[in-house]
Amino acid sequence: MLLGLKHLLTAQSSCDVVYTSVDALPEDLEEIDILIVEDEFLARATCLAAQSDGRGTPEIILLSAETQPDEVLHRVNGQRAVSSSAAATTGHHWVTPLSPREQEVLQFIASGMTHDQVARRVGISRHTVDSYVKRVRSKFGVGNKAELTRIALSLKLI
Repeated sequence: MLLGLKHLLTAQSSCDVVYTSVDALPEDLEEIDILIVEDEFLARATCLAAQSDGRGTPEIILLSAETQPDEVLHRVNGQRAVSSSAAATTGHHWVTPLSPREQEVLQFIASGMTHDQVARRVGISRHTVDSYVKRVRSKFGVGNKAELTRIALSLKLI
């Protein structure tokens, strides 16, 4: 599938495919205008990691195995038509970046601390910790601590 997608994009669009992989992302996302992925979690984590590092974030196109070739071309060409200045002024990104406090709370939760322990460590109430965790879950669309830990790992918080 990966080779077919690469051929489609190079033969039927003006795209230059600069990186392909089934199990890793490129180190430098700043050189990439469009990132095509199949895993929604990976797409969100990639954008958050890039944003938290202050790097540029590519536009994300999320595909599935059922996506037809003409739909791929339509979506890629549609993304290429959007100027980077328009994307910068609208602030369009996959997800809102985590605040420093959300990152801190996520780091402690992912390292195995309870909400009460995090509250004592950070010097806030347990309810405030709950609010930060809910915000992180909402930004990523996740529901349990295992998924929160996976996010923390992908953001290199632990």
